[in-house]
Amino acid sequence: MRRSLLRIFGLATFTFVGIGSVLLLGDDAPAKRKPWTTSKIVGSPEPPPRFKLPVPFPNLKFDHPLLLTPQPGGSRLFVAEQGGKIFSFENKPDAKAELFLDVKAVAKPKQTKDATHFENAYGFVFDPNFATNRFCYVCYTVRQDGKPNLADGSRVSRFTVKADTPPTVDAASEEIVFTFPQGGHNGGDLHFGPDGYLYVSSGDAADPNPPDKFKTGQDISDLLASIHRIDVHHKDAGKNYAIPKDNPFVGQTHNGKASRGEVWAYGFRNPWRFSFDRATGDLWAGDVGWEAWEMVHKVERGGNYGWSVVEARQAVNTTEKLGPTPIRPPVIELSHTIAASVTGGYVYRGKKFPELVGKYVFGDWMTRRIWAATITGTELVSLDELTAPQVRIIAFGEDNDGELYLLDYDTGRVHAFAKNDAASIDPTKFPRTLSQSGLYRDAKANQPAEGVYPFEVNAHQWQDYATTEYLLALPGNSTATDYDNRKAVGNDVDWNKIHMHLPKDGVLVKTLSLEMERGNPASRKRVETQILHFDGDAIQGYTYAWRDDQTDADLVPADGAEKSFRVKDPIFGGVRPQTWTFASRVQCGQCHNAWAGYTLGFNREQLNRDRPDGTNQLTFLGEFGLLNRVDKAEKPLPSFTAADVKKLKKYADPADEKQSLNDRARSYLNANCGSCHIFGGGGSVEFHINFNADVKNTNLWDAKPTRGGFEIPDARILAPGDPERSVMYYRMSKFGSGRMPHLGSDFPDETGLKLVRDWIVSLKPGREPAAANIPTEPTKLAERLKQSDDALRIARAVGRGTLSPDESNRVRTAATQPLCGSFATDLLGGYFPDPNKPPTLGSNPRPRAILSLTGDAANGAKLFAVTRSQCVNCHKIDGKGQDVGPDLSQIAKTRTREQLLESILDPSRRIEPQFQSYLLRTLDGRSITGLVVKRDAKEVVLKDAQNKLTTVAADDVESLDASRTSIMPEGLLKDFTPQEAADVLAYLAGRK
Repeated sequence: MRRSLLRIFGLATFTFVGIGSVLLLGDDAPAKRKPWTTSKIVGSPEPPPRFKLPVPFPNLKFDHPLLLTPQPGGSRLFVAEQGGKIFSFENKPDAKAELFLDVKAVAKPKQTKDATHFENAYGFVFDPNFATNRFCYVCYTVRQDGKPNLADGSRVSRFTVKADTPPTVDAASEEIVFTFPQGGHNGGDLHFGPDGYLYVSSGDAADPNPPDKFKTGQDISDLLASIHRIDVHHKDAGKNYAIPKDNPFVGQTHNGKASRGEVWAYGFRNPWRFSFDRATGDLWAGDVGWEAWEMVHKVERGGNYGWSVVEARQAVNTTEKLGPTPIRPPVIELSHTIAASVTGGYVYRGKKFPELVGKYVFGDWMTRRIWAATITGTELVSLDELTAPQVRIIAFGEDNDGELYLLDYDTGRVHAFAKNDAASIDPTKFPRTLSQSGLYRDAKANQPAEGVYPFEVNAHQWQDYATTEYLLALPGNSTATDYDNRKAVGNDVDWNKIHMHLPKDGVLVKTLSLEMERGNPASRKRVETQILHFDGDAIQGYTYAWRDDQTDADLVPADGAEKSFRVKDPIFGGVRPQTWTFASRVQCGQCHNAWAGYTLGFNREQLNRDRPDGTNQLTFLGEFGLLNRVDKAEKPLPSFTAADVKKLKKYADPADEKQSLNDRARSYLNANCGSCHIFGGGGSVEFHINFNADVKNTNLWDAKPTRGGFEIPDARILAPGDPERSVMYYRMSKFGSGRMPHLGSDFPDETGLKLVRDWIVSLKPGREPAAANIPTEPTKLAERLKQSDDALRIARAVGRGTLSPDESNRVRTAATQPLCGSFATDLLGGYFPDPNKPPTLGSNPRPRAILSLTGDAANGAKLFAVTRSQCVNCHKIDGKGQDVGPDLSQIAKTRTREQLLESILDPSRRIEPQFQSYLLRTLDGRSITGLVVKRDAKEVVLKDAQNKLTTVAADDVESLDASRTSIMPEGLLKDFTPQEAADVLAYLAGRK
């Protein structure tokens, strides 16, 4: 949803130019605000959810409930609170909660060395033999004052339930059965498996940063980051439990340390709620992610679920020693654009909703969303959202009939599922065109409606040569509110707090326009209008695509769209082919995420700027009646004064050379990168580009890249003083896959690159940047293009248009030769499009462009077999081909079209455990990548992508580490047209 950095470009000089501000900020601004009365931006274009969440027990309200479970063989349900109280109640509408056990009151913290007090309850379960032994089990923590991570601070205790009604616990019956370390990510869920053993979850006991600070995720010599399996009906010597003999790591050692036999599976960060499918016995667990992903795992004996080597499939601590078993990818992985704290659920086995039977129902605590997942084996087939996001889901529970309940951590209520037959939202009423939205008096003339006002921001985002206009639309006389004490938006979690809030049905509007002839403002056409709508609960993003005749704009479907332009541009040889991507609604949330504050342009830092008359925009918005201020007690404050705004932080205008180079560059990076590269924002690399952070403390400064260095010698994410060794600069400079920002931009921003380059140089003064040098001799030029630093300098000269026609032709000739290498392709290929060549997918293929086509399976079979596809070099079909990768003869039985395409375009996204590649380093410095065919005390045998076997003596191996990269190369379809790719996909999709 975020777009552009405003500019008008000449051929060799570039200037930032803002537009739109004259309407609101100029001398002709209206003297008095008028109400916006024409709004039609209400509700949603999406169909209403299939289910609602009524409160079946209106008399019940708990204090931060954590779990719900039934009594075996009875009708009562039990709810445990975080503070330690456990209540029971009859499963009927007029139920009354009755105290079953107050763990805090009966716990004896001092039974654990150094413990001083009870902390929290986490888990509760009845013994499967409850009818005869009357046992129940509670997991809770004790801790020491002022010191976390007490060694035995997590307890699993057994209690005896008295035979009275309502049931209560014998307070003196506690027996501590099992302990493990207490800490921030505690786990603590308890369930008996169908085998009669007790399963106990534990997290990594750490705070979010640094990730896995105790290095426990892959270490099975301790009891952290695991799901344990213990026998509570028998006792081993010195224990109040026994370790089942068939547990996977009994009697083993790994990395020179004895393994804990209790461990059933490991590699979890914070497994928050697991359950057994009562029909199949399968174990499912939700695992709360770190910065980018939430995971759901099908947990199997001895399984390694990756933390902290990976988060889902994304590399984190790649230097950590792996556990004894291969990493298994999650069955479900949700990016932080749609989830941020997963709550594991249950496979539904009730009778009320036949359409849910066999589906895994789970949710997300932070976003309040609930899904039903259809899963075959370990493959996610579909993921359907069930309800409107309204409940802070801390836990799911089921009764003895398999019907599901969920607990709201904030309100303390128990909710159930019910069909949403009386839908409150009519999606057909949401405006399908801008002219219907009420935002414009005349959409064709680009005239806002009465009561809709423009505003301007300090630092615009680069959006491939587009210019932007911003509008603020607040219904009636309502105002935006600036909370002096930051506050969460709508139903958002309390820790995501921002100053600036929109009123219900408030709208922010952003229109992007593109010159059809570069440098000619008269050729500018409106391309897209984006809106952010606060519906009272959450901020939703939508986008409208302008028609070619500029008369109106149409609502883009939920999954986005694309449109092609051919722009006159001498830098690109006369014509710049440009594919404009209209973001999907999910992609809107990737930038406009909670961690970044949702409204990226409508905040103090962006709005704090001077108007043409010298007054401040924040002051004007308040005095004009569009912005209301409140203090910490939410009492009215006067509008921002000149003295107030001087104290506030503000972004610099990247184009204003009167401001400091550091502030300009940091503002530019914040506007273009900051919404993802912020804690929780979903950036795939652990650095934070926050404007106000000390750059030396952002994990950028002289840091080695963790997601690839592009073969740049001695690469760093940010190499102070040396932009050519800085991967962030390279990513901003390149075309295609791996370019940053990866959303909303396909072309390098020459003005922004110069700014960032100058800033990097300034971080370590003394090094004089070299200029681009274009040798006249083709072989010498080709050699220059094989060097990353020379290729970067030459690319910038091409992009800025500073080369002579002769130099440009020489570079074009050299860069389009295959032997020039990846630097030429990455940095220069996009500047030299071939007008006579049918458009191919290139290095950044768009899945929608392929999936929207009908493929010819017969032609796909021919293409599959040709050399340029390389498919038969690694895969077999019907006995033909090689067996490096999986046999594809019946691949469509387990993969959808979408999944097949994903595996081709992004082969490292999902790697089956048996095809996990490894990087072997020898003592003499060699590196070999491949599949492990054999590994024993004598030798290691690897098979590479060409089916070649390499044998290395075990004594010569320095290290053998799982690779985050698939052995299957990327870019296999880059020379295919979209139709050819669709043909190959049709062929594979028919292999059943």
